[in-house]
Amino acid sequence: MQIVTISGSIRTTSLNRALLIELGRIIPAPHQVHMLEIADLPHYSEDHEAPAPAAVTAFRTAIQNADALVIATPEYNHGYPGTLKNALDWASRPYGRGALSGKHVAVIGGGGGTGGIRAQVQLRQVLNGCGCHVLPRPELAVRFHEAFKDGVLVDPKVSEMLGRIGDALIAQASRG
Repeated sequence: MQIVTISGSIRTTSLNRALLIELGRIIPAPHQVHMLEIADLPHYSEDHEAPAPAAVTAFRTAIQNADALVIATPEYNHGYPGTLKNALDWASRPYGRGALSGKHVAVIGGGGGTGGIRAQVQLRQVLNGCGCHVLPRPELAVRFHEAFKDGVLVDPKVSEMLGRIGDALIAQASRG
């Protein structure tokens, strides 16, 4: 199974990115995990949908070829980042036939005191609107100051939850 991951944070030292890297280590072979980058996607505009820019075409193709997605989002001002919304707008087009339509998606993430849960709620709503099959549970909202030390995941409960999420997503995607 091909699993694509997307970090809503474009920071190279993002702890949401670190969560996805850890998830990639946990998911067993023969499943393959590949992280997509969203920093280089241009701002979405219907004026540029057809033909889409090369970076958008590659992004859409990677999602289309994936069996499932995992999106890790930080929380900025009680919501998820605009760069992630931009990526989802590109991936959802053309309407009803976009790369996200029918995809199985797990949403995870983290941040400060609330662990990014408000951003996850908003992201789930948008993904449902894009026609995705969003994994209802298990859920994972990580308080980074408790789970990471010097950029390294040290909380075994978070690692265990990542494994459970990976297993649940694979099971859901396998059922179709």
